[in-house]
Amino acid sequence: MKTARVILYQKPLGIPVTKRDIQEMTEFKPQFVCFPEYFFVSRRLGNHGQTTHNQQAQIRRIKCLSKTLDCVVIGGTMPELADGVMYNTTYVFRSGEELGSYRKKNLFFAEVGKITPGTELKVFNAYGITFGVLICADVFHDESFFFMKEHNASIIFSPTFSLIKQDEPVEDKHKRDNEIYVRGAGLSDSVIVKVCGVRDDYKTFLQARSLIADVNGVVYRVKPEEEHTPLIIKKEITIK
Repeated sequence: MKTARVILYQKPLGIPVTKRDIQEMTEFKPQFVCFPEYFFVSRRLGNHGQTTHNQQAQIRRIKCLSKTLDCVVIGGTMPELADGVMYNTTYVFRSGEELGSYRKKNLFFAEVGKITPGTELKVFNAYGITFGVLICADVFHDESFFFMKEHNASIIFSPTFSLIKQDEPVEDKHKRDNEIYVRGAGLSDSVIVKVCGVRDDYKTFLQARSLIADVNGVVYRVKPEEEHTPLIIKKEITIK
């Protein structure tokens, strides 16, 4: 068994990453930093808006962060203009070098008609570790986890856009975590790292239910009272 140092950047979408946050993350010496779904967006353009100039600027941000932190950055997601359409895409960089990108394959209902689904799942490699990215609704499809197992992924990073369910009991939330993420960890034989955005004036309907799960259960989960709290979650996880 091996270990990996991971950071879950649970913050509001579209905000700058401050020097203080960079210093805090650097001191942990992470191997992987994962941002939430739709983190790298222009608030003026919105989650489903993009320009060529902004797209290039956001990719440069991710590249620069990975170089400054000297680690792998899973860049949450951002709208990607390509082929005359728009995708919801994760860019992955290691220390300033692009490892690749992944286009969300399974869309959330609010994306239908605006976002084009990707066509293939992917894995990446760094530090001798194979890892994959499943974006939000990708986790509702067993084929996603079977692919990760077939390709020997040790970690699955899951940038997520999690909506508030009003007056939902904590017990129901924990039950859903087991049904989706613990079960998914079992199907894939991987550790799942889910990273959510925090609600603010830009997106008032989010809940940040970041967690880490493996085949034995939930390893870490944000406390119910922290579901609207910006956090830099630093964890060392055990992987195969």
